[in-house]
Amino acid sequence: MERDTLMFAQVMTVIVLSVASLLGIGFGARFLWHLGSRASRRVDSGADRGELQRLETAVESIAIEVERISESQRFMVSLLGSRFPSEAEEGAKELPAPRPVRRAVTPH
Repeated sequence: MERDTLMFAQVMTVIVLSVASLLGIGFGARFLWHLGSRASRRVDSGADRGELQRLETAVESIAIEVERISESQRFMVSLLGSRFPSEAEEGAKELPAPRPVRRAVTPH
């Protein structure tokens, strides 16, 4: 073989092996990452169940309080409605016409 051909073969061998090793490292890292993420999903501890139970209890108590607040508001509206007669019962009073607003023209 000629010297140039031998040199080209050596350079191409180094390039091909470098690319193959980089691809192997990348695929290996991805495979290990995938295995690690699957293993962490399987972990289910009793503490998680306790936290979920406390969260459910908190949400239920908040829902009950919101319901009590809405009932209180409805009650207050009914009290105010019975205390103050509506406009239809009083007869609609005519309000004076609003005065026109004077606006100053200013340059911008």
